[in-house]
Amino acid sequence: MSVTATATSTTSTTTCRPRQLLHQLTAVSVVGGPLCFWLGGLLSPPAMHTDGAQTITANAAANPATNTAHLIAFFAASFLLPVSVVGLARLSWARAPWLSTLGGFTGVVGWIPLAALTALDASAVAMAQMPGSPSYGKLYDAFAYGPLMNAFLIVYIIGHLAAYVLLGIALRRARVLPAWAAWAMVASSPLTMAMFILPGNPVTVGAIAIGLLVAGSVPAARAMARAGTAPSDREQGGAC
Repeated sequence: MSVTATATSTTSTTTCRPRQLLHQLTAVSVVGGPLCFWLGGLLSPPAMHTDGAQTITANAAANPATNTAHLIAFFAASFLLPVSVVGLARLSWARAPWLSTLGGFTGVVGWIPLAALTALDASAVAMAQMPGSPSYGKLYDAFAYGPLMNAFLIVYIIGHLAAYVLLGIALRRARVLPAWAAWAMVASSPLTMAMFILPGNPVTVGAIAIGLLVAGSVPAARAMARAGTAPSDREQGGAC
């Protein structure tokens, strides 16, 4: 009996470790994705994404180290954010399966274009470093406002903004997060939309919106990081 019990305990421990590691990595993504996105926005040169000439001029005048940091932050966010919305959906799955599914799906689809939009920022930096950089304004406009990038932008805006409304409601319904954290996620979406609609795309409004998302993601990351408390563990009766 003791040999059997020891073998069962060893198997359980071996099974738990990958699951705990997965929770920890997902927890990093849940808070790290929005944080990297927030930093990338804060470090972006002013007057970005207005027109080609102004965008290139802004990049030419920007501090090279800060500008490189903004690209690195967006690069990291483009990998972490799709994982983060899957993690949020998993947290709320047990009590709000449909909202979780819709929120997770729209979030993944909405964040995928961030890689293309980050590459667009990188192209503006490259153009700003070329001789006669102001002359590249029309080339930038032709690419940035062409049908392909417009399609990426529309999917990005609709997808990720809808996701945090759905996921925030799902997480609150599942009682996984405190009310303030869930509603902070929900509120981040209309505030971000306001940044796109208001004249001049005020970055302060966008910074507040993503700040709310970061704040709301911290309790979610803690919940995901707790080994043995994720829905999959409880459902399967695991010992982790």
